[in-house]
Amino acid sequence: MKISTIAVTILITAAAPAGFASTASEREYQRGYNDCLHGRYDQNQHGESYKKGCRAAEDGQQSKAPSGNHGSKAKISDLKGMNSIKAFDVMTSRGFKSVDSISAGNSSYGIYYNAKTHQCVQLTNDDKNRVVSADDIGTHPNCR
Repeated sequence: MKISTIAVTILITAAAPAGFASTASEREYQRGYNDCLHGRYDQNQHGESYKKGCRAAEDGQQSKAPSGNHGSKAKISDLKGMNSIKAFDVMTSRGFKSVDSISAGNSSYGIYYNAKTHQCVQLTNDDKNRVVSADDIGTHPNCR
């Protein structure tokens, strides 16, 4: 019986840091979200959960824990006027994958799909490598 008590104590002690880390991660995410929402952000002072919360606030997403439901729509309205290469990087950071590209005249069109949000987005780029529009087109043969 004494061995069982020791085993249970060791098991509880070993499991406690993992449970605490999850809670601490969620608190850091929420703190990052709130700080960035109010313009207070110090990237060098915080870990990844804080930074994810901050990015969510900057992208206009609703506050949620990192392990929460990620089905809300990703922001695309801020892409208009952005350099095409930077827009590609932003789309990638928001979970989009490039699934098609089309050129016509002086314009090029990139089709992007986000499997988590089920968004199919078209970025229209001009001949100066600027995004002239970002539209959720709903569907495309490669958006799946």
